[in-house]
Amino acid sequence: MANDRIPSFDYVPYVEPTGRSFSPRQIFRIWRRHLRISLVFFIATLILGMAVILMLKPTYTATAVVAISLQNADPLAPSGQQSADGSEDDDLPATEAAMMMSRDVAASVLAQIPPEAQAPGFTIKNLLCRTKIAALCPAPPPLNLEAKQQAEIDAFLNKLTVLPVLHSRIINVSVTASSGDRAALLADAVVSNFQRISLGQQTGNVNSVASWLDTRTAELQQRWLDAVHTADAFSVSHNLTNADDGAQPNPLVDTQISDMAASLGAAQAQLAAAQARAASLRDAAAHGDTSALVSLPDQPILVAAANTLIELQSERDQMASEFGPNYPKIRALDQQIAATRSTLDEQKSGALDSIGESLVAAQTQVAQLTDYLNQLRAQAAGQSAQQAEYRSLSEEAVNAQTIYQTFLEHSNEVVDRAALLEPPVVLVSHAGVPLQATFPNKPKLALAVFVLALVSGIAATLIADYLSVGFEEADDLRAAVQLPLLATLPFIGAASTVSIARHVLDAPFSRTSEAVRGLASKLALLAADATAPRAVLVVSAGAVEGKSTVAAWLAMTVRQGGQAVIVIDGDHRRAAVMQDASTASKRGLTDLLSGGATASEIIQTDPLTKIDFIAAGHAMTSPFGAEEIAQLRELIANLRKSYQLIVIDSPPLLAMTDGLVYGSVVDQTVFVCRWQLTSRNAVTACLDRLRVFGVSVSGIVISMVDQKSASAFDGEYSKREMKLINRFYGSPR
Repeated sequence: MANDRIPSFDYVPYVEPTGRSFSPRQIFRIWRRHLRISLVFFIATLILGMAVILMLKPTYTATAVVAISLQNADPLAPSGQQSADGSEDDDLPATEAAMMMSRDVAASVLAQIPPEAQAPGFTIKNLLCRTKIAALCPAPPPLNLEAKQQAEIDAFLNKLTVLPVLHSRIINVSVTASSGDRAALLADAVVSNFQRISLGQQTGNVNSVASWLDTRTAELQQRWLDAVHTADAFSVSHNLTNADDGAQPNPLVDTQISDMAASLGAAQAQLAAAQARAASLRDAAAHGDTSALVSLPDQPILVAAANTLIELQSERDQMASEFGPNYPKIRALDQQIAATRSTLDEQKSGALDSIGESLVAAQTQVAQLTDYLNQLRAQAAGQSAQQAEYRSLSEEAVNAQTIYQTFLEHSNEVVDRAALLEPPVVLVSHAGVPLQATFPNKPKLALAVFVLALVSGIAATLIADYLSVGFEEADDLRAAVQLPLLATLPFIGAASTVSIARHVLDAPFSRTSEAVRGLASKLALLAADATAPRAVLVVSAGAVEGKSTVAAWLAMTVRQGGQAVIVIDGDHRRAAVMQDASTASKRGLTDLLSGGATASEIIQTDPLTKIDFIAAGHAMTSPFGAEEIAQLRELIANLRKSYQLIVIDSPPLLAMTDGLVYGSVVDQTVFVCRWQLTSRNAVTACLDRLRVFGVSVSGIVISMVDQKSASAFDGEYSKREMKLINRFYGSPR
């Protein structure tokens, strides 16, 4: 009967297509399998995140609110020429906000409120420096005060935020500092210093114009006094005491001379005003003072170009301080500034040409009036030459007085309006002292850390499942090998007082014992003749997968049913089944196959389990030949006469090919796969090898399954199979 082989059958049980999906049930199973890894990553991430939160230094942000001042009148424009346009500039809030973030304002604030001293951070280098290791602590470089000041300004600007409110004149000035009091103090200081600097610039511009007006007024006053002195001196020298009382020989000519002198005085006043404007424009162009060009109300295009250039320069300085001189947008701003400066130069040239034309026209008019006045004086030759000269000198004095009074009035108006100058922004609300730290927001960060810990735990679980080499789902194993799952054996920890080999005897109603009994029953059902003696091979891909234990448990379970059972240890290089130090050196299977012993000499009885067994014997150095295989078949045939079940413990298939020889002489083969550890490739490779050599594999046994794994012990039938069973056979009662 040894040659009667059970034919290989094509039984493929239905398997619900689960695969490595990520349904909620599948994810829960994966999480249960890798619960320890998930908890480790969750707790580690949570502890690390909380430690980082506790190490974060708290910062406070205070905000001051300012509004742009309503100043429509130009303090430098002459009386009656102030702009009456009340339209608002949409870019004005953004411009003022950019100017408030200038480096000059930051430097002024830091000069008023010095930055806090920073404690040196903890580094390994600093720690070693404290141990006086000179090689790691070179002498510090010389202190560069300018670089230090610029670094402090950069640090302060990084903590300063100036944001205009849309569609309004309101600007919010926010400063972040290490304490609430300091943050509020810095925010108010930014506003006050910006007001002071802006007001100082306006006052300087006004004082510059006022100084020029004072100089010009003094010159005109001296001219008037000189004219009066000349007229008086001429009157005294020619004894013209009654010059104003004599009869006029030609009243019409005298009236014309008087009117012409008045017109000449007006023309000379216009000429002086044109000279003043030309001198102011040349001075502003010579010194490159763009802000001074804003004070020319009669040149609106020039003023607009100057304002645009100021705004572009302010925006460039802000971007350079924030992003450095190589920021791409700075190059675009440089191009705009160059274009605006070119436009401004063209406008200045045009303005000078326009003023020059006005100046030439005024000079021409003065010359014409002077010639006409001379003609009238020639017509009045019949009058006394001395009296006519005196009147001419008196008229010149009156004209000089008129011009002087005009400039004096304008100078007084400029001085009066300079006293009414206001800063460009007014403080609406002082910065309040924040009671709680703006950063870190510990509740939100703690929630974020908790979510991150959950994500890390889930990710670690999924990664561990993805990187696992073995099977972790019974359905996956059945679908991969296309063989029945005969049993799922839980992992049993080793005990000092109880042998694992006797577990099915010591705990007959445990989950393991039930699984082994189910294995024996299924093998009997799969046999061609359940009453005939059978030889069963227990094989696995690698070592330490529970193969020998499964062979011993199967033999003990069948032995409890009253059947005669014998176990053969086929791993002659590593004998493991039912052997101890006293029996390891005795002869066994290899000695029988080599002719060194008989069957009766090698059959032993295990004192612990009372089961007959054949030891592996001495290690063979030669492969199985035809004679050894024939003797093995004869041994199996002889053992069938005395035993109902012959269990052969095979060596690992990946290490030795002896399992293929044993598989050729047995009736059934059971493949043992260790849960989660036996790789998928190893399982499929070994099963393919068995099929190629005609070994009939009855099914798979999963060994050493974690007893906490719900995915391994929830039954061998899928939900769809249970539905089919209930449909055809009715629900159990």
